[in-house]
Amino acid sequence: MALLAALILALVQREDVRLTKLAAQLPGKALQSSKVKQLHRFFKHIRLSEDVLARFVLSFADPTERLWLVIDRTFLGRTDALEHACPQLASGQDGDQYPARCRHPERAGPAADVDPAAPWGQQQLRYPQCVDGSRVVGLPAKRIAGLLGDREFIGKKWFKFLNKANVAPCIRLKATTKVSGMPVWALFQGIPAGEVRWWYRPLMVYGVPLRVCAVRDAHGHLLYVATLEHGQHALEAYSRRWKIECLFKFWKGSGFDLEATHLTHSERLSTLSALVTLTSVWAWRVGAAEHERAPIPVLAHGRLALSIVRYGLDTVKAALTNVLWTPTETLFVRHFLATVAKP
Repeated sequence: MALLAALILALVQREDVRLTKLAAQLPGKALQSSKVKQLHRFFKHIRLSEDVLARFVLSFADPTERLWLVIDRTFLGRTDALEHACPQLASGQDGDQYPARCRHPERAGPAADVDPAAPWGQQQLRYPQCVDGSRVVGLPAKRIAGLLGDREFIGKKWFKFLNKANVAPCIRLKATTKVSGMPVWALFQGIPAGEVRWWYRPLMVYGVPLRVCAVRDAHGHLLYVATLEHGQHALEAYSRRWKIECLFKFWKGSGFDLEATHLTHSERLSTLSALVTLTSVWAWRVGAAEHERAPIPVLAHGRLALSIVRYGLDTVKAALTNVLWTPTETLFVRHFLATVAKP
């Protein structure tokens, strides 16, 4: 536990997941090479339970609120896809999302045994192990508003699996996807920009009866969504999916530089993802509290100048610096600890 806490503090200070960078931030008089070996042993032998991690993340959500799950995957440099299911935690601030489950496929290199062009739901269904028919990533089915996913998360086995598990999909379709025997693009022709249309009755989508709606964006692209929701509500729900892209951007580019990791073993990557998740949740909690005390400026387009997580991470870094250089500033330390402990 002491090393885990030290790693979280190191990750906050360095914003870099490379072991050499984290080792340089660890306390103690051991040589840098010894600390790096210690971290290699940690990631080799320590496993953080996905169920415990999910329950920890979900503990910050309103227990009476129904949550949307967002599923997506991203690539980490020389490793294969990192798959996530993320409940949207309604923080009342920025609608940030945090992973309740992180799973790495058991294969050595990119697309070693899966055709990237094949529908995701037909690729051995590794991820749906997190669904057992009554609970998903630690949530009872009655608390799940639905599951949001992009066009790669399609396929007959996948849709039937969700239907059997009583998880309502809200998933984007490819234009060529067959619905009740015809391509979906044929149902929605001549839609002007900004207009929403939906089919008047449910259609069979990969063997499951679902409502299908479409909208054309300002760039002329058509978006097709299969869902149990109706029309405008479906597209409003689907619009929440983009925030997982913001999460990946923070993890990889503007936050922890996750792509720089040299870890390739799936279990070690899962441990690293859990570490990043714990640090992100801490930053989010601090950022939300700090935003109440000193609100983040709102830009002309109506969005915050900084994300809640970025704001929290900067606040924690500043606090650690102040504790290091001005340990007698007890008032500042007391305020920081009260902020972190705030329920």
